[in-house]
Amino acid sequence: MTNEIPESPQRGGEFVLAGHDLHLDYHRMLLDDVNRMDAYERAIRALVKPGDVVLDLGAGSGILSMLAAKRGARVHAVESTQIAGLARQLVEANGLSDRVTVHHADLREMAVIEPVDLIVSDFMGRFLVDDGMMSAMRAAVRWLRPGGRVCPAKVTLYLAPIGPIHFRAHDVFEEPFYGLDLSVATRYALNTNYHAQVGPQLLLAPAQLYYVLDPIADVLVNLHFDEGNLSYPAPCATLNFDFEHPDVVRGVVGWFNADLADGVELSTAPGVETHWGQYLFPLPTTQVERGDRLEFKLAFVTDPQSGDPNWTWRGAFRRGEEIVRRFSLESDQRLGQREVQP
Repeated sequence: MTNEIPESPQRGGEFVLAGHDLHLDYHRMLLDDVNRMDAYERAIRALVKPGDVVLDLGAGSGILSMLAAKRGARVHAVESTQIAGLARQLVEANGLSDRVTVHHADLREMAVIEPVDLIVSDFMGRFLVDDGMMSAMRAAVRWLRPGGRVCPAKVTLYLAPIGPIHFRAHDVFEEPFYGLDLSVATRYALNTNYHAQVGPQLLLAPAQLYYVLDPIADVLVNLHFDEGNLSYPAPCATLNFDFEHPDVVRGVVGWFNADLADGVELSTAPGVETHWGQYLFPLPTTQVERGDRLEFKLAFVTDPQSGDPNWTWRGAFRRGEEIVRRFSLESDQRLGQREVQP
């Protein structure tokens, strides 16, 4: 791990709601993620029994479908993008066509073909909702027979403050640049999210639980459709982080722990190497002292004008009764369109 934050902005307006219509290398990256694949393979071994009917939501290359089929299941592999054609070829090449049916379709628009015993899906974005799969997951719950299971059974989100790091996507605008002053751009650099890969030694306070998703109860009950579009009762919470040592705060990072099966957890916590990494919510660089507190309110909202999903994070650094610094940021930069508070 390094103290360098990759320059990979994750803007709310870029969330993909119909799946990842990406090149094969994206799916190669998923297969190369050893922690991901080992966890899902162990979960499928624990959950799938011969004769089970399984729904693989967002099947991609069909790897999870084929693992379930090898355990004796009959699988409906639903994939909305062009990779479905390759998945069908891979299923055939592995002699599993009699047990895996690949549906090139948007599951949200499909009628339930038959009740299933298990839903298996990698629907998690770096911070759960940013992959745009929540509406499809909600639709998938309709397929479950009474007593059916979901893998993952629970997804828990965590947050912790981070620093000091070399945050190039922001810091480049604070440096002298051929005699020019680019510092006005820093206010925009703070108003977006970033992909991060950090080590646990960079966390400045103990992680706190932010949100828990039960794919059966929460997706079915707490999320709802309005004329076919997902409306989020937004994940929203205010957390207080107390600092035990003087340091420099650069942001707050988020990650998930997914309970795939009893005793099988998939984590993207700092220090765990996965393709997800962590999700960075940048903050103005702030020097803190022992006893200082960070008040951090994070909410997932829908932009009333564009309809895009966005994160907002607001709060303050406190030193006793004194407010050292306030901040109000969001994941939509709106470059050049308005003054964004730094």
